[in-house]
Amino acid sequence: MPGFDVAVIGGGIVGLANAWAAARLGLRVVLCERDRAAQGASVRNFGMVWPIGQTAGENYDAALRSRELWLEAIAGAGLWHDPCGSLHLAYREDEWGVLEEFAAASPGLGYRCELLSREETLKRS
Repeated sequence: MPGFDVAVIGGGIVGLANAWAAARLGLRVVLCERDRAAQGASVRNFGMVWPIGQTAGENYDAALRSRELWLEAIAGAGLWHDPCGSLHLAYREDEWGVLEEFAAASPGLGYRCELLSREETLKRS
């Protein structure tokens, strides 16, 4: 086996991110994954890179940078992606209140957010 500089154990989203970051630095990387197919937390997240919900400032900036890097990786690999955003549903009045608060605060946090009626939601989903 040829030599390597970095061994990454686990080919989930975090393992792949670390392997890719090391390779971008010019290091020789070996990635070890025990399973033949994707499973675990990376699958439970449905492949989403989702910066929403991070606190404004350093955490949100890091999440946006992570998203930029994954878009770069996807483009470099020639993979398809769908930059669709997310849809959050409110089933009760208190949940609707939380969505209203978030929508009101979103411009100051750097989010593009729309509140949709039930009918508008059904049209888009």
